[in-house]
Amino acid sequence: MVGAGLQAHRRLEALDSRDSLHVVSAPDTVAAAELAGRYGGRAVHRWEDVVSDRDVDAVIVATPPDVHEPITVAALRAGKHVLCEKPLARTSTEARNMARAAAEAGRVLLCGFNHRFHPAVAALAATVSAGTYGRPLSAVGVYGHGIRADYLSEWRADPKVVSGGQLMEQGIHLVDLVDSLLWPVADVVAHTQTSFGTSAELEDDAHVMLRSGEGQLAFLRSSLSQWRNHFSLDVTFERATVRVHGLGGSYGEQTLAVDVRDDGPFTSHVTAYRGADRTWSAEWQHFRQLTQAHPVPPPDLAGQRALSIVEAAYASTREGRWTTVPTEDS
Repeated sequence: MVGAGLQAHRRLEALDSRDSLHVVSAPDTVAAAELAGRYGGRAVHRWEDVVSDRDVDAVIVATPPDVHEPITVAALRAGKHVLCEKPLARTSTEARNMARAAAEAGRVLLCGFNHRFHPAVAALAATVSAGTYGRPLSAVGVYGHGIRADYLSEWRADPKVVSGGQLMEQGIHLVDLVDSLLWPVADVVAHTQTSFGTSAELEDDAHVMLRSGEGQLAFLRSSLSQWRNHFSLDVTFERATVRVHGLGGSYGEQTLAVDVRDDGPFTSHVTAYRGADRTWSAEWQHFRQLTQAHPVPPPDLAGQRALSIVEAAYASTREGRWTTVPTEDS
């Protein structure tokens, strides 16, 4: 484990019973020692000591994004599999370097998009894959929370550490869900703004439209002005509308509502998903299965794709026009 913050705790709590923490590093040696004491293993100060350890099979990178690339590339070249938190890097160029290192090393590189593993989202994905209600035609997604009193003191508000604001930090989950589950995003038009005194370089409110090459359109909003934590994703298909609402916890009970056109306009089939958040465990199991595959699958380019789309949204804001999302080979 590289990092000793909230995400490190979440990731370590999700480890399979067959796995164990061998070593953890963080600049805060007290936090690293506390994490090692709780989950086992030893604490070190330098991340270089983690990636060079011959007894380490996989590295979880749970740091701010400004150091994702050097840690991940070094770990891959040392023969380790890597699960790296989102955003995968600060830029799509950095992400491309990471993917190249994974391919050259024959090791797994996975970006931590845990929202894919929420049960309602997984059910939505299955609906798309099976073509249950025809093609997805359009989507509306909202994801946000209220700005915290100490937000400006966090690394998320430091342009030297991050390359974007709320869209890059939280909205990128919605971007990934559209691009990976619904349709490949071809171009983007966006408006971002700063409303609450955050850095002028880092937006706290973003409105984005993502369009496929066939004209399917998603409208997304990611904002620090929600006040009450909110997540929703509505997808209109040819024969139904499917709505995911809530993420559990402070975002409210997660539900999946299906309105089938043949049932009339006022009939919903609603499934509620209660209980603890199991997405971290589900994602770890997915990562673990990838590492056991022979041959090892190529690097998942979802993290790179999401960064390219967000970068296109920022370019659209600057230029005031639809902006094409480059392909992986561009």
